[in-house]
Amino acid sequence: MGREVASGPGTMRVGRFVGRLGVVSLPAIEAGLALDERVVRRHVARLETAGWLGRAPWVWGEGSVAWLTSLGIDGTGLDGVRAVKAPPARTTIAHGVLVGWSAARAEKRRRMWKSARELALDPDRWAVRMRCERGYTTLLPDLAVWLTSSDRPIALIAESGGRREDRQKLILEGWKDAIYAGQYSKVLYDCSNESVVRWISRLAKSARLTRSELNVVVQARSEEIATLAPAADDVLPDSNPDAAPDSPSEVQIEPTPAPEPSAPAETAPPAARARPETPEEAAERERRYREIFGIREPKPRRRWRC
Repeated sequence: MGREVASGPGTMRVGRFVGRLGVVSLPAIEAGLALDERVVRRHVARLETAGWLGRAPWVWGEGSVAWLTSLGIDGTGLDGVRAVKAPPARTTIAHGVLVGWSAARAEKRRRMWKSARELALDPDRWAVRMRCERGYTTLLPDLAVWLTSSDRPIALIAESGGRREDRQKLILEGWKDAIYAGQYSKVLYDCSNESVVRWISRLAKSARLTRSELNVVVQARSEEIATLAPAADDVLPDSNPDAAPDSPSEVQIEPTPAPEPSAPAETAPPAARARPETPEEAAERERRYREIFGIREPKPRRRWRC
């Protein structure tokens, strides 16, 4: 049965998407890979029958959730990525579901991305050092997303608003330092609802994060993701759609040498920070960012709720 599963490109595509993220809801798989619900369930059933995948029901309208076993991690070629401890804790599932929707949007746009599980394979390069109550700690973004293959990635955080304010402020300050250090070009908070958006926006002001360094939005879900088209500015092979989902991790990101992301930090970004950004430049940069990343403009009445 294992050979039968491995020979199906569609099943492998679903398996790799699940394995890269850890725990994912089936609706997020459908939205990210642009597959019909019955097709996703068929692929998941094959993986589960082969012992490659675990599945459990979930609540909050998210449908079932799935994760790969150790056998599934090996079978899909995700060497080094750790399997999820089964059964996953409820907090692990809740956060995984949230991250899955952010990854679904990036995948639908054909953005290059890496999950925290993949970034953890090279912590010296991707982990951000930040202050905490006991001194210093390191933290990885939930996703690193590349707008183009030559850019430094955006650090994407899926946020449900469960942390203490003092701890969250220290985290925001840590992301600000990481942007100045050239690890990431920007930080994007994908929030579960508008209340969390207002909370993060308020704390970001006290941490002195500017709009050129931080975006805070309500997370897109199935209906909105379905309307997104592939990003025209991504440098990804599009002649073979079946190979595209694997290309970001295997071709575009993994072979990139460590010095390359720091090169822009030594040239363009420091030069841009040397001169204060005008309000007009900030507004144009914000408009362009939302356009290329597929984020809808907020309603005018919401922009003054900070």
